[in-house]
Amino acid sequence: MGSSYSISQPSDPVKKINFYTSTCFEGCDIYDENGVTFIVSDGRKAHTLLDISTLFTQICGRIRNSRYKTQIIHVYSTTKYSKTVTLNEFIRATKKTLSEAEDYAAEINSLSEATRIKTLSKIPYINEQYVRIEDNRLVVDKNLANMDIVNFKISRHIYATYVNLTDELQRNGYKVAVRTYSKVIEQLATKPKARITFQELFDEYCRLKTMTTPFFVLESPAELCTRIEQRNPLVKQAYDKLGVAKVQALKYHVGNIRRELVKILSIGDDYKIVKMINAEFQKQTPITKSKVKERLQNIYDALGLKRKAKSTDLAKWYEIKNISMRINGTPTTCVIIIRDKMINR
Repeated sequence: MGSSYSISQPSDPVKKINFYTSTCFEGCDIYDENGVTFIVSDGRKAHTLLDISTLFTQICGRIRNSRYKTQIIHVYSTTKYSKTVTLNEFIRATKKTLSEAEDYAAEINSLSEATRIKTLSKIPYINEQYVRIEDNRLVVDKNLANMDIVNFKISRHIYATYVNLTDELQRNGYKVAVRTYSKVIEQLATKPKARITFQELFDEYCRLKTMTTPFFVLESPAELCTRIEQRNPLVKQAYDKLGVAKVQALKYHVGNIRRELVKILSIGDDYKIVKMINAEFQKQTPITKSKVKERLQNIYDALGLKRKAKSTDLAKWYEIKNISMRINGTPTTCVIIIRDKMINR
């Protein structure tokens, strides 16, 4: 397959699709009146992450005569590095390391030449960042420190989120029209604490589950589904156990979905009732007897049980819950408040 396509020269006539490596995009002139520039940056491959102010701008200027030369399509995915260290913190730490290296080099270089040569000859290697031996003296390379900062900025800041990348493009004079692969995934990445409804998560999960994996993909649908599962495990449970049609019929109501999931469990009705009660009633929260009866009756009805609910049933079911928990080796105490009366079981 590879031998079917020869490597052309930048000056050769252009084809419908052309791939250019860094040997071309940093200096060659390309002529193609209908050429559109695509830049692809995969967050998992460092060599595809480009500094916006230098390499990115170099690429943008390669096609000289295109009628689309003012339009660049940038396909990218964000990086997966830990965000525990900010760009400013990294810059401060790098400058501190560089300062310490300069002090160390200055102290060694201040020795007499004979002593310095003897001292350096006894050091098998220099274990100091940004420092090297040259002509029997220590030389501090500030460029290495600057490269560390630039590389950190590119991989762990600019490409960390679409917001950072957009800001960097705009700061360098580009007008940006964002087309995100997934609005829900975008929100999970940029605003992890933002409220996203169960319906939004579930619908996006369904879309990702049923989509055909494209020929080229920066982040697979399976990886994106995992993010949704981490945000709300109920999405996967509902999808796997109930199916799309059932969830839609329940109008995405989380309480009803949890109830349906309990109904299909292979356990006795008593334990299903306990599980539903545990989800329905908030602990140590006042609730009227009428509300207790209403909610219990809804649970009985949902399970198809011909029982009439009584407010005193609640204490009985929490006794069963304690027995269940002791069987599993973790005894617990439940405290429920019904109106003014506290029931301990």
